[in-house]
Amino acid sequence: MINSGYVSEATKVLMTTLLADFGIQLAGFSVSALLQTEKFYDLLGSTAFIVCTYVSLFKPWNDQDQYNAAGHYTALHPRQILASSTTVIWALYLGSFLFNRALRHGDKRFDRIKTRPRRFFFYWHVQGVWVALTALPVYLTNSIPGEAHPPIGLRDILGFVLWGGGFAFEIIANYQKQCWRKEIGRDYKRSFISTGLWSLSRHPNYFGECILWFGSYLFSSGAFSAVLSNNPEQTILSPWMTRLAVLSPVFVTVLITRVSGIPLLERENDRRLKDVVAYWKYKKQTSMFVPTWPHPVAE
Repeated sequence: MINSGYVSEATKVLMTTLLADFGIQLAGFSVSALLQTEKFYDLLGSTAFIVCTYVSLFKPWNDQDQYNAAGHYTALHPRQILASSTTVIWALYLGSFLFNRALRHGDKRFDRIKTRPRRFFFYWHVQGVWVALTALPVYLTNSIPGEAHPPIGLRDILGFVLWGGGFAFEIIANYQKQCWRKEIGRDYKRSFISTGLWSLSRHPNYFGECILWFGSYLFSSGAFSAVLSNNPEQTILSPWMTRLAVLSPVFVTVLITRVSGIPLLERENDRRLKDVVAYWKYKKQTSMFVPTWPHPVAE
């Protein structure tokens, strides 16, 4: 049986975080629909991650949450600092990267949507769901009092290594593609990148993205077994919350590999490069997602 006081507190943290998330999406949609622009979409998505992380960690609606019964400040646990800082670092990087790209090249996803308010609103709503589910383990670990967290262990270390490796993979892949596109110039529409990490995977940036969220789930979930100080038989988080958190890395991977990431790019590349023989050879010998050494294809 779960202590109802702690369950309601964790639920309060989660609900307030979600309100902040969808409030940002609604504000972003209102301005963007009025201006008929998509340029703020990714920027506000990343901003929502940062705001939601702050809300879940510091609980600004109730300052008393930061103090114990004696009135002393309750220190954050290193796991909470790790989970929150990695999320903010990733959001700052991705937000600036995508915003700069949108300013330079626009976003073809919204060419026919930004002038249709209902469909445009749906896309902003989907972004809210993305923010909510992707960093859900982080929000939940922040909802647990710092003094109740179990010590940092092997799971946390493994999770941080995965996060660091995935983040590095994403940054390097994006940097390599930026350099390639700058070098190729106007020939972009008849060319494709196949060097560096892109020789091991057709979408190495997306692979890194999925890996880092698996890592984030691992070190965030290290706190899910936290129990009440006055009753070691009772866990702080309810079972449904900890099970829901598993959706985070699964959701990100399915979204990227089956819905809005890789499928859209694959269709676009197939259309754009349909007459380029070298592209089809590259596609046959290079893994779509998980990096592997290229497999030679017979001529």
